[in-house]
Amino acid sequence: MNDDITTAVKVLAGLGVAAFVIWLGVILTKAAKRGGGGMQALGAAMMMFGWGNMRDPGNNPVAEAKDGRAEKGSTSGDPLDPRAPRS
Repeated sequence: MNDDITTAVKVLAGLGVAAFVIWLGVILTKAAKRGGGGMQALGAAMMMFGWGNMRDPGNNPVAEAKDGRAEKGSTSGDPLDPRAPRS
């Protein structure tokens, strides 16, 4: 009998957590659509702890240049070969 109650409590707790996560997602989605300072503050707090950072943590400009992500005219990438013919 004790196992049945424990299982029921675990299932209800799991459903409660799932409902809370869904509710939180709906609230945050509505706030993001509405815009405003609240979402900017949330984003700033996430970046402060490194959760909102989408940049490659390796910070490898050579790899970025090879992938084509470096901007034209930037110093990222391999250095120019002084022996190469200039066009």
